[in-house]
Amino acid sequence: MAATRARMRLAPTEPGRMLLLGTIFFGLAAQIVPAFGVLSALVVVMLTVLVVGFVLRPRVDVTAHLPDHVVAGQEAQFRYAIRNVARVPAYDLSVRLAGLPATIEQVGGPETIARLGPGQSVQVVATVRAGRRGSHLIPLPICESSFPFNLLRFSCVRKDRQTLTVRPVFYRLQMRLSHLAAESRYGLSGSAGRAEVSPEYAGNRPFLPGDSPRRIDTRAWARLSVPATKQYHNDSDSHVGLVLDTRIESAKVRSGAQEIPELEAAVSLCASIAFTIQRHCLIDWLLAGAELHDLATWPRTMRVDRVHEILATVEPAERYDWDRMADALANRFRRMSEVVFVLLRWDQTYSDLLELAVAARCRCTAYTVVAPGADRPKGETVRVGSSMVMSVGTPEEILAGRLGPL
Repeated sequence: MAATRARMRLAPTEPGRMLLLGTIFFGLAAQIVPAFGVLSALVVVMLTVLVVGFVLRPRVDVTAHLPDHVVAGQEAQFRYAIRNVARVPAYDLSVRLAGLPATIEQVGGPETIARLGPGQSVQVVATVRAGRRGSHLIPLPICESSFPFNLLRFSCVRKDRQTLTVRPVFYRLQMRLSHLAAESRYGLSGSAGRAEVSPEYAGNRPFLPGDSPRRIDTRAWARLSVPATKQYHNDSDSHVGLVLDTRIESAKVRSGAQEIPELEAAVSLCASIAFTIQRHCLIDWLLAGAELHDLATWPRTMRVDRVHEILATVEPAERYDWDRMADALANRFRRMSEVVFVLLRWDQTYSDLLELAVAARCRCTAYTVVAPGADRPKGETVRVGSSMVMSVGTPEEILAGRLGPL
């Protein structure tokens, strides 16, 4: 990202403040006691620093190379290319990150460049740690110099910002995937998926009775002397929908707390489930609160990344109405092999939704986050018809990755 025109800022350092106070003191003392020699010396020093510092002030272009995303709780590196566009060298150039969001902190101190000649460039790496998921605006670093004498600080500041996505904490779960249906709800006679979506070629398999002759790979047949059928991912993969509960008590929502442990744990569990099942099935849609996100048009390899991007910006809600979405969900349930619920609490709202999915012959599994002090024990499993509702763990256990087999 190329930077726009920079603005210069001038501020005293700590020794500079002491010198300014000393100059003022001797200036007042000179009104009573002749001390013009000391006062003149201090004024000369300040003027020298001001003139030399202004002539050698940093004038640089900064190009940022930020990662596409980072994961909450992990460290990441921001890379910056610093180029001196002035005709004079820059001395004691310090590069520091300022104005970062409250949930992102810089690890270590600012990088210092002893000398950067005219036209020269240097690479600077800043390490940061993201404390919470979200989409944040990252400003360009401030390039400043306190040369000479470390009394005044001349800064080069730009207003450019880049967006950084911090994804929720996720990890591979110990999930029993045998319950996922092995066949697609679309059938082999369909167009290997939805209309206007190109199927993804997976390979060949032996021709079986009932296979469409249009899928026969004639080249493989000639090479192997036996008929072979082209197989696509949409032919054999299970199609899964994810449902995330974002309802939080109104008192917690109105308090404006930066982090609600129960919601963060549910988001992390949903992200971990998507990461775990991505090789075994296709995630077709994500229902985060009342927002329905269609992933059918996304390539297979990018769907879990898209899920994580959506979960990075999920906000809590006090309540939402399912009436306007019931018809759309019913149609989608008919095309799913499995629906996975991640709930903050089990109640009639999601019980009705689960029954709607079961009526469409979907296999359903619901995982609930155990609130601190709740009566429901961790690991308790309840059968609701042909579906399963399981209490998986407390927010602390989920965020720390201490879940057992699901």
